Amino acid sequence: MLKSRLLFITIVLGTFIVAAPGQKKGRREPIQESRQNGSVEKNRATARRVFEELTNQGRYGAIDEVFDRNCKVHFGNRTMGLSQAVAEGKGWKAAAPDLFMNVEEVTENGDKVTVVWSMRGTHTGQGLGVKPTRRQVSMRDRTVFLIKNGKIVEAWNNEYRQELFRQLGVSKTAASMVDNTERLWAALSAMYPDPLYASLH
Repeated sequence: MLKSRLLFITIVLGTFIVAAPGQKKGRREPIQESRQNGSVEKNRATARRVFEELTNQGRYGAIDEVFDRNCKVHFGNRTMGLSQAVAEGKGWKAAAPDLFMNVEEVTENGDKVTVVWSMRGTHTGQGLGVKPTRRQVSMRDRTVFLIKNGKIVEAWNNEYRQELFRQLGVSKTAASMVDNTERLWAALSAMYPDPLYASLH
């Protein structure tokens, strides 16, 4: 009788010990998946802020919340620092004050978030040194962001200027002047990054 009871207790305890690790593992998976989903949603929100908050609303004071200060931005074969990229964006916003970018699709692959966007605006301002043409411009493209610790550390875009200049009817001479101005800005940014960055706020 005693042996039967001991055998029964041993079986019950053995079953509990074997089952316990499986229960703990089952509890960890939803928590880990929840954290991953939270990170993905945060990265998506960060990418959307570039278009909806910075560009459309002009809230450049939020740059430090969205971008890492050492962020590199690529436009085709052009690569620039954050201050230069922001200055270029401000230039186009000044050239087309009604410039609006619509986020059409957001997808992610690990730390990279891809945003498909469309843009429209009317060239009524003096931005980038090009006289107002009062022409409307529109474009559809995508941007890929690399996001680490909640901030964008690198971004890739296609070169867009030739298409916009074509829509505006800008001459090759004027377009060349814009290029030269941007190269000068890039050189100054490399020499004095901190003061120029601070002046953008």
